[in-house]
Amino acid sequence: WDAPEPGWLASLAGAGIRTWLTVTSVDEARRAVAAGADALVVQGVEAGGHNRSGEPLARLIPRVAAVAGDLHVVAAGGIANAATARSAFALGADAVCLGTRFVACAESPAHPEWKRRIVAAGTGSTVVTRAFGPEWPDAPMRVLRNRAVERASRGEPPPSPAPIGRTTLLGRSVEMPPCSSLLPTEATTGDFDEMCLAAGTSAEAIDRVETAAEIVREIASAVD
Repeated sequence: WDAPEPGWLASLAGAGIRTWLTVTSVDEARRAVAAGADALVVQGVEAGGHNRSGEPLARLIPRVAAVAGDLHVVAAGGIANAATARSAFALGADAVCLGTRFVACAESPAHPEWKRRIVAAGTGSTVVTRAFGPEWPDAPMRVLRNRAVERASRGEPPPSPAPIGRTTLLGRSVEMPPCSSLLPTEATTGDFDEMCLAAGTSAEAIDRVETAAEIVREIASAVD
């Protein structure tokens, strides 16, 4: 999560590649601008998955926009529909980034149980935890509450060192250790109450699985 070396971005720019950097604070935004980023993705505390932000998106957007200059500001975290997109645009965002909403779309390779739990989520169904991650230790993630999350909140270790499931990674079948941060796909089997089910607070506003086209049309209506 450290800022990339300016030389890296210069090399990418020389190859005609545009670079967007995720920022979670005004200080990070300033460093990204100085490093030569082409756009800033502003991640609020509401965002699902790996997330080290400590501030709400609504507080971050205008402050980051003030230091972004001519760079585009892309808002990420808690955005699920046209209403939340309009709010981000009104605060100074040029675009929005949706994660959880597309996890639960018809074309997504996410496991159907993960999608079902996103659709069933309500207020308070997600939480930021460091419970998951032998693959990436001690990294905060916003996830859906389940047995593994609740157990970790009590400071209790996994009940067994046995694998919690099996999935396919880079074309190979692999076992998932306890507290694995590997996300369940259609190829995953095992105990979903022990798995990492990344989701942002936007899950509260998702009540059905739709196609990607339907989602894009709705978000686009925010700028009509």
